Amino acid sequence: MKSTRREFVRAAAAAGGALSTGLLGGEALAQERVSKKAPSIPRAQESLRILILGGTAFTGPFQIEYALARGHDVTIFNRGKTQPTVNQELLAKVTQLVGDRDNDLAALEGGEWDAVIDNSSSIPRWTRQTAELTKNTAAVYLFTSSLSVHSDNSKIGINEDDPVAQLEDPTVEEITGATYGGLKALCEEETRKAFPNGAIIVRPGLIVGPGDRSDRWTYWPVRIARGGEVMGPGTPGDPTQHIDARDLAEFQIHLIEQRKLGTYSAVGPLSELTMAELLYGIRAVTSNLEISFTWVDADFLSEHEVRAWSEMTSWVPPRGEMAGFSSFDNSRGVAAGLRFRPLALTAKDTLDWWQTLPEERTAEPRAGLDPEKEKRVLAAWHESHG
Repeated sequence: MKSTRREFVRAAAAAGGALSTGLLGGEALAQERVSKKAPSIPRAQESLRILILGGTAFTGPFQIEYALARGHDVTIFNRGKTQPTVNQELLAKVTQLVGDRDNDLAALEGGEWDAVIDNSSSIPRWTRQTAELTKNTAAVYLFTSSLSVHSDNSKIGINEDDPVAQLEDPTVEEITGATYGGLKALCEEETRKAFPNGAIIVRPGLIVGPGDRSDRWTYWPVRIARGGEVMGPGTPGDPTQHIDARDLAEFQIHLIEQRKLGTYSAVGPLSELTMAELLYGIRAVTSNLEISFTWVDADFLSEHEVRAWSEMTSWVPPRGEMAGFSSFDNSRGVAAGLRFRPLALTAKDTLDWWQTLPEERTAEPRAGLDPEKEKRVLAAWHESHG
């Protein structure tokens, strides 16, 4: 069904209302960041020595940015092969150690840090080894896990206490769709074993924003900015969730500073978000006026081999065993200090960042629906629904 202008205005207004809660207070932050004035970040009461395992991929550069702004000393450990696409200039302000989580931890031996952020492990052995190396000096070990650890996604409002996946063979180290969640759950266990009085587990949802290497969420700002008839998946009321990488990074540093131990689901926004609110909210920050939205139901998409999540990104049909996949309970994280910047800022910043990338990178997105395939499916939908 094609959206009328009245429906668009109504949904866009709803999106604005639902997403007005910002990291430093809604409209004030939005105005500050849109005008390119960086919000003032107060320094922490205590300067900490923070070791980031990883640090150059997606969330890491924002962890570095916020930690430095708070007055902390930062060391990163990685293979030295990945160059960040944001905040590259900050690498000159951190200590860089080179090694390999799999077989070369020599650079970490003898090091002393107050806190560790483990971004790069999906293999329990890796987490166990680095936790053992750092537990005698660090007070806190924060493991970046995933909401994929949960064994049952059919429940609406899944929370941190719900069951996690179990592997038939806990020694397996091959990361696949079938093993990823269970391996992350075992990494969590290793963190708690090594740091019984200092473990923090953060389970992000879909991480989005400038610097995203997967292009999953980025597909929508880029597609909507291109204009024309945009295919929306499922129904306008289907739920969706995500977390801006900057909000995630700031939450993680906050947890370390306050030593808020425990497990947290890191996903937003604060209130429920529908696919219509997401797409119309993104529409509001683009300048292309020649645009319309047509919603194509899940069964039709499946019949025409349009895949949820990878092609119709940020979306999974909310039914059956995946009924709760986009409706996680984030109340524990919010109570601990998790905050969310407005959708408009995430969308605009993501689009601006995408436009800085070289053409050879943007010419072949890593996720999203091929334009020609979208046209074919839309034509078939209109033909069958006359």
